[in-house]
Amino acid sequence: MKIKYVSPLDAAFMMVERDDMPWHIANLMLFTKPSGAAPDFVPALREQMRGQSVVAPYDQAPAFPSARWVPLQRRVEEIDFDHHVRLHTLPDGADDQDLLALVSEIHGEGLDPRHPSWEMHLIDGVSGSRFGIFMKLHHSILDGVTGMRRMLRWLTTDPTDLARPAIFSVGPDALTATRDVPTLKERVRRRSVAVAELSRNVSQLFRKEFDGQPLAAPYGVPKTVWSGPVSRGRSVSYRSFELNELKVVARAHGVGVSDLVLYMCGSALRTYLLAHGDVPARSLTAGAPFNIRAEGDERPGSSFAFLTVDLGTDIADARERLSRVKASNDSSKAQVATLGPEALALQTVVANGPMIATMAMGMRGKTLPAFGVVVSNVPGPPELLYLNGARLDAMIPISIPMHNSPFNMTCIGYDGKMTFGVAAASEQVVDVDLITEGLASALDELRGVEPSVTRGADGSVKP
Repeated sequence: MKIKYVSPLDAAFMMVERDDMPWHIANLMLFTKPSGAAPDFVPALREQMRGQSVVAPYDQAPAFPSARWVPLQRRVEEIDFDHHVRLHTLPDGADDQDLLALVSEIHGEGLDPRHPSWEMHLIDGVSGSRFGIFMKLHHSILDGVTGMRRMLRWLTTDPTDLARPAIFSVGPDALTATRDVPTLKERVRRRSVAVAELSRNVSQLFRKEFDGQPLAAPYGVPKTVWSGPVSRGRSVSYRSFELNELKVVARAHGVGVSDLVLYMCGSALRTYLLAHGDVPARSLTAGAPFNIRAEGDERPGSSFAFLTVDLGTDIADARERLSRVKASNDSSKAQVATLGPEALALQTVVANGPMIATMAMGMRGKTLPAFGVVVSNVPGPPELLYLNGARLDAMIPISIPMHNSPFNMTCIGYDGKMTFGVAAASEQVVDVDLITEGLASALDELRGVEPSVTRGADGSVKP
């Protein structure tokens, strides 16, 4: 058995894993079967994958299954195909809500540490001659950007290509993002520079100011109706928007699409809190991860840094809320831009250290929340993709609810659409669809049209 050390960030992801807080990310892909597809199209697709080789990171498992939180991994020579690639068939008459109910159930289950840290679930019987593929991967073996790059090696723009390899068998032709091997003196110099930069970064966050501008800082999250430990149950909801529509609205208000995405997510949380009579006087913040990988870097593991952004959830006026979000996002981007590559690679662990430490100690409800919600924005392909002739219609990102932040909001751009996926701890967030409805209402407010109807948890209409 070959033992592998992992990066500080991947080590943190392994150490916080618990039964009630599995630490895997996921993606639900919805496909339309090709015209004239055989009734056994999906089972045949699964069998086509059997026996194919496995490449990193799909061969990585926790080094010690009985102590999965120990931050070491091992390489597995052969996978148990029937464990990793599973087939589900929805009953006749099932609709998309039945599909999401099954996905929610699967998402709530942790990955078995005796096996490499991923699963693929093929779901047949989706209405409209469709099927789903639900991929789960532990965050210590892959992040969203690398996952997308691997996916683009698996899927194709050619609908006539009927012999696609399995996703777990495709990877870079060679180790990408070649790294220099610095001397000991250079390593010491780089680490010293990184420590100095991170010290300055933490000091600025503590002062909540950068270059004379207000700076949103971690650990200033107010208590809300959802504060506390999460339970194991999960619920999933999603909403898609035309990307061109988002760009038009963003331009009309002088902001970027990333600003608009953060505004929509914060406004959706405000919608939920309004429905439950619990809008804190102090604003919620978002932890917004951003990619720090070089182009073509597909190495296993996670590599990203974090922005902390004020969501303006205490502001009733939509335009003022958007203005607050843009100012905070700009200030946070400018601050992290002062960090070099070595410091950026450690920034997430340093900035979130207290939260990671309390999670790793299993403190659950006493976990220090660094932010109110994680909001991720993963770039995706603009063109249609296919798998053995089946058309990929949607990619729905589904990520990690945490103690004191029992939902995650992630969006992916694909084929001219932006799809927001919301994963929630079902006992703490009683109506996850209210959050995705709030995304549409937030956009309506900026367009000056009558907002979409907002429901309370009891189904009543709320202001």
